[in-house]
Amino acid sequence: MKQTVIELNNITKSYGDVKAVDGISLEVKRGEVLGIIGANGAGKSTTLEIMMGIRKADAGTVNVLGMNVDEASNQIKQKIGIQLQQTALYDRIKVKEALSLFSSYYESKRDLQEIIDTLGLQPYLNKYVKNLSGGWQQRTSLALALVNDPEIIFLDEPTTGLDPQARRDLWSCINRYREEGKTIILSTHYMDEAQRNCDRIAIIKKGKLVACDQPQNLIDAYLQGAGTMEDVYLKYAVS
Repeated sequence: MKQTVIELNNITKSYGDVKAVDGISLEVKRGEVLGIIGANGAGKSTTLEIMMGIRKADAGTVNVLGMNVDEASNQIKQKIGIQLQQTALYDRIKVKEALSLFSSYYESKRDLQEIIDTLGLQPYLNKYVKNLSGGWQQRTSLALALVNDPEIIFLDEPTTGLDPQARRDLWSCINRYREEGKTIILSTHYMDEAQRNCDRIAIIKKGKLVACDQPQNLIDAYLQGAGTMEDVYLKYAVS
C-alpha cells in the first residue's frame, strides 16, 4: 500500500461569513497525481494553500510528509515545490537569475542544468521572465518549483491561458516528473486534462468535498459510464 503523504482531517476556513472550506477530509498517496476541480470560488485554491502551509485552517488538522503544517512549516517547505498561477518576480530578472535565486533558498538542490535541459529552457536563460510567452513563463515557473527536488509538487491551474500546443507541451514536462514518482497535486478548469492525466479527481463545491475517485469511476458512478469528466463537472461541480 502506498504511503499517505498528505492528510486533511475536517479542515475549515472562513472569510467573514463565507465558509471557503467546509469540513474537508482527504488523503493523498505518494506518487499519485490528484486533480482538484470546482467552479470559481468553490474553495480549490484555499484548499491547496492550506495543504502548502501558505494559509492556516481555522479548524482541523493538516499533515504533510508525516509532519503537522502548523508545527513544521519550514521543514515542509523544504520538501515541496509550488507553482502558483502568478509567480511574483522582479521585473528585471532573467530566467537563469531566477533559477539561481530560488535554488539558494533550499538546503536540498536538484541539478539546475538537468532542469533546464528537461524543460527546454536553454535558449531562454538570458531573457527576462516577463518578456517570455505565457507557455515559457509557465515552464519557468515549473522549473522554479523543482529546484529543491521536491517530494510533492503543487500546481495551481498550471495551463490556464495557454494555447492547446503549449498545454500539451507543459503536460509532457509535468509527466516526466510524474514518472519519477513525484506526488503532484493540481487544480484545473480543463476537464480533458484532468481526465487524461490524473489518477484521482477531487470535486469541491461550495467548500465541501463532493467526491474523490478515479476519473472513469466518477463517470461510471455519476453518468452510468456515458460521458466525460466535462459532463461530471457541469452536473455535479457547477449545478
